[in-house]
Amino acid sequence: MMKNIVILLSLISFAVGAQPTESPKYKPSVLIEFFTSEGCSSCAETDAFAQEIKAVSDSNDLMVYTLDWHVDLWDKSGWKDPFSDSTYSIRQHNMALKNKQQAIFTPMAFVNGKGALPAGAKKDIGAMIERAVTQPSSHFLLFSASWFANEKQLTMEYEIKGKPDSLDVVFVLVEKEIHNFVAAGENKGKTLVHHNVARKVEINQRQSAFGTSFFKFATSEVDFSRYRIIAFLQHKRTMEIKACQMLNFKQ
Repeated sequence: MMKNIVILLSLISFAVGAQPTESPKYKPSVLIEFFTSEGCSSCAETDAFAQEIKAVSDSNDLMVYTLDWHVDLWDKSGWKDPFSDSTYSIRQHNMALKNKQQAIFTPMAFVNGKGALPAGAKKDIGAMIERAVTQPSSHFLLFSASWFANEKQLTMEYEIKGKPDSLDVVFVLVEKEIHNFVAAGENKGKTLVHHNVARKVEINQRQSAFGTSFFKFATSEVDFSRYRIIAFLQHKRTMEIKACQMLNFKQ
């Protein structure tokens, strides 16, 4: 299923040109959001699927990124996920409602804000990714990050290509890879591996083409080799993802 993406790539060009009377078109980008929990036994397979997506996107120079949100849905069922956050659960709930999905479960997946599918529905998710990578986008996001140790602050400066109306700019500091031993619950005795785990979130709601956002830290000693930033443009009403971008820190 995922290999079909490779075939499609040979048929299209991402250097999309616009006629003078048309709106500009940009290289498409895709964000796959997984809502998971270490207290959920079926969630362990989600990371393997995310790595499969990464392998295909990397080998074909695609702007396709995965993001791992750990929710607190199962935190009272024998194991408290140390990476969970109630705000991530709220995000899942709101996005599910926008997709007319009343049931909240894990693992749940969204492709550019759409779907609310079980993460095990690989064929359906793959088909959504295929469609997304073949459709030029009306938006593009550029951003950079600078570390100010004295202020214990990471500053992100961004530029939106395309109309910024009704868009939030969401910055997520993610931990690249986490290995964690689970001592109780459905995954008891397993060492789970996670990638692109959400650790900090900052939302800029200014709706301007240029802007600045910040991450604050408790210490000036931060090992940025462990992290990267995933940023995306999200429509305020529909919660659809219009563009996304990933930044790796220089070593």
